Amino acid sequence: MRIILKEYLSSLKERGDLDRFVIPNLLAEIGLNVISTPLTGARQYGVDIAAVGKIKDEDSEPHLYLFCVKAGNISRNDWDTGAHSVRTELTEILDVYIQNRISPKYASLPIKICLCCGGEIEETVRDNWVAYQKRYTTEKVTYEEWNGDRIADLMVRCLLASELLEVSARKNFQKSVAMINEPTACYRYARAFLMDLLTEDHSSNRSQLFKLRQSYICLHAIIAWAVDEDNLESAYKVAELGVLLCWNAVRSNEFWKKQNKQNVMLLFIFDQFTKLFLSILDRYLSKTAYAHCEKLHVLSAAVHSKEAVDVNLALFELLGRLAIHGIWSYYISKKLAETNDTYSSEMVKRTNYTVSSIVSLINSNPTLNSPIRDDHMIEICLVIYLASLTNRIAQFTSWVRNIADFSSFALRLSGFYPTCLTDYADLLNHPVSGEQSYRDKACAGSVLYPVIFHWMKHIAEKEKFDEFTERLRRMIPDCTHQAWFPDEETDKLIWRGETYHGICVSDLSPNNGYDSFSKMLKLAIDECKAIEDISAIKADLIQVFLMACRHHRLPIPPVFWFIGT
Repeated sequence: MRIILKEYLSSLKERGDLDRFVIPNLLAEIGLNVISTPLTGARQYGVDIAAVGKIKDEDSEPHLYLFCVKAGNISRNDWDTGAHSVRTELTEILDVYIQNRISPKYASLPIKICLCCGGEIEETVRDNWVAYQKRYTTEKVTYEEWNGDRIADLMVRCLLASELLEVSARKNFQKSVAMINEPTACYRYARAFLMDLLTEDHSSNRSQLFKLRQSYICLHAIIAWAVDEDNLESAYKVAELGVLLCWNAVRSNEFWKKQNKQNVMLLFIFDQFTKLFLSILDRYLSKTAYAHCEKLHVLSAAVHSKEAVDVNLALFELLGRLAIHGIWSYYISKKLAETNDTYSSEMVKRTNYTVSSIVSLINSNPTLNSPIRDDHMIEICLVIYLASLTNRIAQFTSWVRNIADFSSFALRLSGFYPTCLTDYADLLNHPVSGEQSYRDKACAGSVLYPVIFHWMKHIAEKEKFDEFTERLRRMIPDCTHQAWFPDEETDKLIWRGETYHGICVSDLSPNNGYDSFSKMLKLAIDECKAIEDISAIKADLIQVFLMACRHHRLPIPPVFWFIGT
């Protein structure tokens, strides 16, 4: 385990991975109280992290720890070249930070200045470091080297030791690392160890925080290796799962209501899981959709498959991830509107850029006009919801009309029409027959057609609306058109991927006319109120609930269909 962790630490290319994600969690677990972490755009005067306290089994008295953090190895160029060189920052700690920035309540504590890096101090600069320590060490100020070996040792001793990390979780973590280049296997093992650690029941608040930190460190290690191997698919999937399982572990505390010490720490850790996910999502989209969405067929060709099904599945997956990114940035901008206007404005720009990218993606990849899976209603609903939030629904009306036209016309031709079958082999051979008996099986139920029917009523000409309705009536007369609503069990089960919960409203057939459809839908919305008790929605984190629906393939509830109509 120590070798695995040392390799992980040395692979971290960005200093922010250490000083924002890894070190603060480790310090909290070894007995220190973190009093400051890096702030974007603010001068640090050499100190990336400050902490106070005693390290377990090492310190006999409390110290003030001041960390100067660097990524990877520290070479000769890192030591004394530029404004952010090691020597410059260490001197700033002595000349500025210690003189002016230490709170009076910590002024009497002895100080340890720690040079921290994920790798090691190279031999070419080792003598410089030793000489610097000798010159500036005093009775009050001493120096320590926190290299990859030191950090890995602390992680093993205080977070991931065999007596602290259960055997099953430990093995699944190691298997997940080994399968980095196999996204499906990597995800399966990562899910297994996260499910072991991120449980809802804890013997104490301390135990809850400990398990969360364990999970975060392991998850971050997997993602760092995946990024290092340029496998963003594995990184994205496990990062998204981490947010959902973290939420499941902390939601019962309702930490958004009370500002006590435990809840502040829970909020901090959940925020770390979220930032990790968003950073990976941004990296993934920058390499895929944002880079190539305007180029005709480029992303479709990038799937590298001759099968239309593979291209369709991959492009709808990308579409859903884009929509989730836009929804996240929209709600972040709303939350920061009063406290950080500059950052909020940047999030607004990012949201609008994402919406524009979705428009370009759809225009450049015609397969997105023809969903092959009925549960692609999830991606379609997320896009419509985002467009409604940003008042840009007009840019997507032609797309919805195309989906209605192409999917219903494909039914007539026994072509590439949406099916409720989800097995890959079934999708690959679909449709195997033009017989009505096969069509009845392939379209036994639908969550896609009701939402398209609803939107067509609002955006399409009457002739087109009637034509779409008539095609459904003639070609799939026995299809059960339905919608899904959360029930009282949903908040306990959805985050973990359980699907046997919720309420299915099935009397939504377009054959009965829109008035009957609308009446039944509104009645169901009035009666099915359990969605108001979903923890993420109560915490004003709608995006987390929508992300859970997409991740675990649960239909988007109708309460999100009506935005902007």
